[in-house]
Amino acid sequence: MKHLKRFSAFYLIGIGILLIALSPFVRGRFDLSEDGKFTLSESSEAILESIDAPLLVQVYLGGDDLPGGFERLKKETLDLLSDMQSSAGAQIEVEVIDVYDAYPTEESRADLTRQLDSLGIPPTNLVHKDNGKQVQQLVFPGLVISKGALKTGVLLLKGNKLASPEEAINQSIEGLEFEIIQGIQQLMPQERKKIGFFVEYSTTPAIAQIDLINSLKRKYDLYPVDLAASKTLDGLDGICVLQPSREFSEEDAYKIDQFIVKGGKAIFLMDGVKVDTVEKQGLFISPKRHGLENLLFHYGLRLNNNLVKDAQNSGMIPLNVGNLGDKPNIQLMPWPSYPLLKGNPDFIITKNLDAIFGKFSSSIDTIAGVALHKTPLLSTSKYSQVSKAPSLISVNSAGKDFDPESYTAGVQTVGYLVEGMFRSAFPYANQDTNFVAQGKTSSAIILVGDGDIALNEVNYAAKQALPLGFDPFMKNTFSNKDFLLNAFTYLLDDNSPLLARSKSIQLRPLDKAKIQADGTFYQVINIAVPLLFATLLSLAVVFYRKRKYNR
Repeated sequence: MKHLKRFSAFYLIGIGILLIALSPFVRGRFDLSEDGKFTLSESSEAILESIDAPLLVQVYLGGDDLPGGFERLKKETLDLLSDMQSSAGAQIEVEVIDVYDAYPTEESRADLTRQLDSLGIPPTNLVHKDNGKQVQQLVFPGLVISKGALKTGVLLLKGNKLASPEEAINQSIEGLEFEIIQGIQQLMPQERKKIGFFVEYSTTPAIAQIDLINSLKRKYDLYPVDLAASKTLDGLDGICVLQPSREFSEEDAYKIDQFIVKGGKAIFLMDGVKVDTVEKQGLFISPKRHGLENLLFHYGLRLNNNLVKDAQNSGMIPLNVGNLGDKPNIQLMPWPSYPLLKGNPDFIITKNLDAIFGKFSSSIDTIAGVALHKTPLLSTSKYSQVSKAPSLISVNSAGKDFDPESYTAGVQTVGYLVEGMFRSAFPYANQDTNFVAQGKTSSAIILVGDGDIALNEVNYAAKQALPLGFDPFMKNTFSNKDFLLNAFTYLLDDNSPLLARSKSIQLRPLDKAKIQADGTFYQVINIAVPLLFATLLSLAVVFYRKRKYNR
């Protein structure tokens, strides 16, 4: 009996050692969070299960010398990819690349930088201390997904730049599933939805729309629509009204109305004011009509003829602030008429997005009594001012210290989502035998009071379009493109990967004041308490065995 017990003890010890040896190669975790934040969403599971060919995922976050935040981003990325491998079977292979090991020379890293930058993964230059020395390090916070000869890049570091570095990393981790699933989806065959653009109603140059158009064409089929020559909009899944320069006729507004009432989706990107330059005086804003006012009113929205200025979050413009010797001194100055709009942090289209660069934005009001669900998407800070059209805006006000008492209009909403069963704005239209007064299928529209958010800047000297959201003065890329692509995805994709954006990971930072005052105490507690617990447990086991076998 005693030999049997001794054999059992050795047997259990052997199993323990085996499990410890296998633990680096066997992974498993349980999601005990209340909202399932560590569990793949149903839409992600469906996309992974439908993968039709092997995928290679190359993660460019290898190495052991990554700063703490990026090490956490790497770990969460690899954990998530492991979950995706489990769902996709053997269809996903993951390769972790240490850039400095795989590309040891500066020339090879420069080639890699160009390749990844072309795939939408720009490098992040980090400056941190290593053994008391200041070290510069290039980090590529992204991964490349390959399917045969097809490749797509996924940028993982996409938190709000206005947040702290810790919050930005946390926001990036929250969006990992969405970004990776969206990258996988781009390489898979899928039904391509059709979007119509009313080109005859807009005089906006094509080169200023090129980045949005090219980005949408990766996923959707785009069609220029001659609305006057089209009896209906049947056959389209969505429409985009982009910065119209003239009023829609009542007949064309009726076609748009019936399209939406019957279940079609629409995005309206329209200016509430027209801006003209008045020599030596500044900018003159006047009301702008689109012919869709009645339509939007019946859907519960009103685009105001005003200009919203934001004193706290705004873009910048170059101004002559004086002379520097015999030359003008040109400096970048804050310009509140270019508000940096923030997204709704609680909605999946705009959650964790960086600021959206606006130009001459107009506010939107909601109409009571309309039985449709309205969700605010874009808004200013509380330090705003509203100028009603017509009025004159002085350029000389840029860069001056803003009087808080002049910016008391509060938060102004510039973008709304409206969802539900739409009722026609033309109930009297009875000559059309296909007329529908009340929709039987749920639909949705998005209205943004700023058409410029969809337009990219252009370097006319080089005849080159700049990326959508990039401001050449501030040298910063804002989230205009992400917002618009998320908006189209939300409206048109049935199995939307956007559902993954609803997850939240709570950031629980340490109290720096307590660490500074009582850091040694908490270090002793963290070391001593586990040791004390282990010692007491061991003594209890020894005491129990002595009592049991000394009888």
